[in-house]
Amino acid sequence: MNVDPKRNLPDQPERCTDFSQLLLAWDNALPGRGLPWAHESDPYRVWVSEIMLQQTQAKTVIPYFERFIERFPAIIDLADAPLDEVLRLWTGLGYYSRARNLHKAARQVVDQYAGIFPRSFAEVFALPGVGRSTAGAICALAFGVPTPILDGNAKRVYARYFGIDDEKESARMRRLWRVAEACTAKTECQKYTQLIMDLGATVCTPRNPACNNCPVSSGCYASEHGATHMLPRKGQRLQRKTKSTAMVMVRNRNGEVLLERRPAAGIWGGLWSFPEFDGTLENLADEFGQRYQLEITLDEEWEELSHEFTHFRLKIKPLLARVAEKTSGNLTRPDIAFISIDSPFDRGMPVPVAELIDRLQAIPINPEH
Repeated sequence: MNVDPKRNLPDQPERCTDFSQLLLAWDNALPGRGLPWAHESDPYRVWVSEIMLQQTQAKTVIPYFERFIERFPAIIDLADAPLDEVLRLWTGLGYYSRARNLHKAARQVVDQYAGIFPRSFAEVFALPGVGRSTAGAICALAFGVPTPILDGNAKRVYARYFGIDDEKESARMRRLWRVAEACTAKTECQKYTQLIMDLGATVCTPRNPACNNCPVSSGCYASEHGATHMLPRKGQRLQRKTKSTAMVMVRNRNGEVLLERRPAAGIWGGLWSFPEFDGTLENLADEFGQRYQLEITLDEEWEELSHEFTHFRLKIKPLLARVAEKTSGNLTRPDIAFISIDSPFDRGMPVPVAELIDRLQAIPINPEH
């Protein structure tokens, strides 16, 4: 689809005015969709919800948000907490760099602003993990500052209404931001920001949008031209690759399992996981001897399991091993430890690791211990 470039230029102020007026007049039966963070004026709660909502559906976020706020009701509580506890509460929500940046930013707010969340767009935008749209949402929803947003919902609404279909993504984004800036209400920005998110989430949905119930359909280019299924333009889909690894579940004679903290960069950054092994089984014992000064014996190979990431699929081969009785190993490093699987783990771990630990609880210790 190629939209007429002169048809719906976003610098036509009357179209932006029409859009804003139509949206603000929308009689939404459930503004905020009943979400626990809707209509919040506390910038801390708005910030936490916006970070959690990045690349994650609202229905998935709800229980995480509620648990997180219950444990960290104020920004100083988050700043004072150990990162391990923050990651534990984030386990299963994915994109763990968001949690690390949230924790880092909380400490920055405490150190630089005495624990009072900054009010200016520039200061909010400068916080770790806060992008332009997230900063705009925080300023609009918490402080009533007319700053535009361009999350997935708003982007879809604007692209369809104004017929924005530039071939190059950079050009599309420039036009979308121009639209967002021109359309954002100056005096009712909190209401406007909430409504455009609601519109994209409940009416102008990615598939089968409810155009008959849309408050802005009378001026919508995509609705008029039957092009809702073609807008917004989708980027080129990357072929999802498959990666493979083995996770080694090493137990000692007390039934504890060996975990190590993953590097901050990469998948599951900062979480505690089973050691991974990519060599041949014949070299397993030698490598563990070198890596941890542990003498281990392989007991079982479990059936392979899969874990889906956004851009690839990870195939995991679980290997159950045990530590020789007289070996103590070099476990003085802070990033490795034997932990009990019979008590709650107070650190973050990937979902597949938690699932494997649940399975381990039903397996008795090898009698050779």
